[in-house]
Amino acid sequence: MKAEIQKELKLMASIFKIGVVGFGGGTALIPVIEREVVEDQKIVEKSEYDKDVIVASITPGALPVEIATGLGKRAYGAKGMALAAFLMAFPGVLMTVLMLSVLSKVDEKLFVQIECLSIGLTAFISCLLTQYAVKSMQEAKKESVKRFGRAFVIMIAVFILSCGKSVYNILGIKETPVFGLSTVQVLGIAFFGIFYTHCRFNIKNTLVSGITIILYILCVGKAGIIQNIYLETGLKIFMFILAIHGLYVCTRYGMSKGKRSEEELEMAGHRLTAAGFSKEMITWLLFIIILSIPAFIITKDTWIYLFRGFASSIISFGGGDAYLSVADGMFVSTGMIKENEFYSQLVSIVNVLPGSILCKTLAGIGYFIGFDIDGSVLQGYAVALAGFACSVAASGIVFCIIYYLYEKFEGIAVFKLIGRWIRPIIAGLLLNVMVSMIYQNIETGTAIGGSVVTTLIITFVIYFVNLVLMLKAKAGNGILILISAVLGIALCNGILI
Repeated sequence: MKAEIQKELKLMASIFKIGVVGFGGGTALIPVIEREVVEDQKIVEKSEYDKDVIVASITPGALPVEIATGLGKRAYGAKGMALAAFLMAFPGVLMTVLMLSVLSKVDEKLFVQIECLSIGLTAFISCLLTQYAVKSMQEAKKESVKRFGRAFVIMIAVFILSCGKSVYNILGIKETPVFGLSTVQVLGIAFFGIFYTHCRFNIKNTLVSGITIILYILCVGKAGIIQNIYLETGLKIFMFILAIHGLYVCTRYGMSKGKRSEEELEMAGHRLTAAGFSKEMITWLLFIIILSIPAFIITKDTWIYLFRGFASSIISFGGGDAYLSVADGMFVSTGMIKENEFYSQLVSIVNVLPGSILCKTLAGIGYFIGFDIDGSVLQGYAVALAGFACSVAASGIVFCIIYYLYEKFEGIAVFKLIGRWIRPIIAGLLLNVMVSMIYQNIETGTAIGGSVVTTLIITFVIYFVNLVLMLKAKAGNGILILISAVLGIALCNGILI
């Protein structure tokens, strides 16, 4: 029992630590979480972690919160699920709400030091992103040279399709990039190809999928080479129909030959039972209700706020920036909060602090709703707590639903293919995230008085320090985070400011 409690505390401490240093957005934290809970702490197996990443990647909501949900639920059931999700999101939300409440009293120098800190931690996370890509290729090479070749092509293709905006920004090119697909669009293409072809590239499969994907890319690319909304919509419908047909065919095959054995199903029993699923849903419902009680006492608008918050969370695909536009439509355009509160205060703060942008933004909106009633900071905190609960629970609910379905059909061949090829796809997306984070460092460095060159030098110095310590000294995340934070603050203050 004591060992079990120690293991639970270790997992929760690891998740909280990641929540504190979670700069760079949800996708960027995939290798950070993996190194912490798979490699350093050895809390879960890599195959189980990859499953959480697959489900979180195809699920709307806050990705790091969803991964934490999966880790907690596998290890400790419904209570672990809720606690892990809470600990992942709470640090960033707490910092956001505290910043909002003391914004007029905070010295601008504090923001500058946070930006210096973010430069160091961004370099650390960038190092982990490249190592994730390298390890993904090494794993493929161990299996076969042919597998490595395919994995490498997939990774580079995903990077090229998604990196347009980030690369153009770094190079200072003002033109619209030819490619610049979102994470959702890239994953949509990948899943369409897998569902339709089952990775069997005969002449028919290759021609149909190839032509369809090329036309789709030309339609949705940033440059809009083919600007025809009817063609784009038709292609989406066509891809969806072909994917469903391919999934249906593969499911029929999987039911008779590819499905897991009874022994395997029994081993996963607690994750597959309807009773377990119902318990998870009840846990999330109680999570929202209990944490929202103070907000319900303060304002009758809490119902509307939570409804819009839940709706905005479950339609939020594509990361934090995408959620900001959704939140604008749900809360700013409808008059729930003022435009200057959202853009002049909240957006600037959520972009500089660690943690999920979705959770920070929804909690920040709640703070303004409560504060604007009669200027009470405590009322702002109360409604922000409800928004925090809503963002975490919405992400957790959708994740649990998709996870439940994935567990049911994981043994079917097409889902095995997703598990087989998800790492090179994610690796390509993470390379784009790394480029984007380097550009963000340039923006931060120039904003506090440095030049592009000196900011890049600082970033890569911290990057290579992390790389050496990681590969040669086998340093853990804790040491690397501390060193990166100290170097970020010291170098930026000594050179940039």
